[in-house]
Amino acid sequence: MRMVVGILISLNGYPLIFFFKESLGLAPGSTAFTAAFLGLGYLLMVPTTVFRKLYRCNPFLLRFGVIFLVFCIISMYIYPSMFFDSYTQDMLYYLYIFIFLFLLINIPNDIIEVFIPITVAFAVVSNLALVYALLTDPTWTIGSRAAIQYGEGEYRTGNPHVFARNALICVVACGIWVTQPKTHFLARIFALFSGVFSMGILVLTQVRSSILALGIIIFLFLFFNVRPAQIKSVLRQLVRPTSLIVLGLVFIGVSYFIRKNIDLYAVLYGYAVAFVERNMENIYALFGLKSADNFSAALDASASNRATSFLYLRILLEGHLHVILYGQGYKSVYLDVPMLEALVNHGFIGFVIFACLILSMLVYSLKAMRDNPDPLSTFLAYFYIYMFVQMFSVGRPYEMAHWQPLCMMIRFIGIDHLFPSRLLNRPPKLAPQLS
Repeated sequence: MRMVVGILISLNGYPLIFFFKESLGLAPGSTAFTAAFLGLGYLLMVPTTVFRKLYRCNPFLLRFGVIFLVFCIISMYIYPSMFFDSYTQDMLYYLYIFIFLFLLINIPNDIIEVFIPITVAFAVVSNLALVYALLTDPTWTIGSRAAIQYGEGEYRTGNPHVFARNALICVVACGIWVTQPKTHFLARIFALFSGVFSMGILVLTQVRSSILALGIIIFLFLFFNVRPAQIKSVLRQLVRPTSLIVLGLVFIGVSYFIRKNIDLYAVLYGYAVAFVERNMENIYALFGLKSADNFSAALDASASNRATSFLYLRILLEGHLHVILYGQGYKSVYLDVPMLEALVNHGFIGFVIFACLILSMLVYSLKAMRDNPDPLSTFLAYFYIYMFVQMFSVGRPYEMAHWQPLCMMIRFIGIDHLFPSRLLNRPPKLAPQLS
């Protein structure tokens, strides 16, 4: 449990970091506090067998991951952007990534037994911390994106992406916990309510990439786990008198809850409507149409930045193809699309290495969704869909927030055949012996 908490601090600790720094006022704006908190996570990850017992990881993913990181470090010194000068800071980021990967290789596979429950508890605490911060923040108003604010005056802002990520982690972990046959009834109820609560948080953050990833995750879960025969069986059970009575009681309970909490319902409904309207505005603008109020539609700031990034790529393809072949240099431009930036900054070679890593992880994830080998592999497989969406929507290819989940994939995905049978959902079938 200690090691899992350490992993989660590194993987998903930013919501609590913002809470402690800004909401509780322990160290406002301090990067040293962030580094110390992440260091605490690394300290908790250290097993008693460190350096004495190493565990195998996915060799294919490890090879591509290390090659890309080393390629970036070499590019940073040999082929940097003319505006880049933060060598020490970036090397510290890479050091944190390699330390995290090394500690994961030292951590035993036994964490699979407790990973999902601890993840749910950790994410719920982070969600509650966000709710407390919003209720006690006089500058936050209903309708704004849910995030802990930091900064002063007109520069005061927040990062809803980290809270959307935490909510999505909770939804995925709760879904896996609920569907595990060994889960206790009370734990299943707790997981169900925690998942619904996290989906509400996800709506409040209004992060498109997270909501899109959740939609894809739900589709893939239904695709790999629901068969036509199961749908027919469920429909037959729903028309039974007992099922109709239960559904009626649930409907009455939900209606009563909505009437008693009409303000909460109105807030969530308003967020959902605003989210749909803003995205429809982007769709109208993309096709050059007018919005619903008959005015010319325009892209919002986030969509406009990405449209500008792809326009930049188009200019390079039409008149500066040599840039695509060799790259412009380490961190030469910030495009906010990791796959695109890997191509523009690092050229064809860097893009191929990074793309092979990302697509290989997707293949391993789809296989884990199909086979459902163990709770941790299944969790990482569905959570990776969120990371895959982010590779085309937000961030840079060398961000530590991206590489910590990728290190988890390198350590645990696609190697379930190496795990003891007691950690698997279905023990492997023994080969028939010849008499």
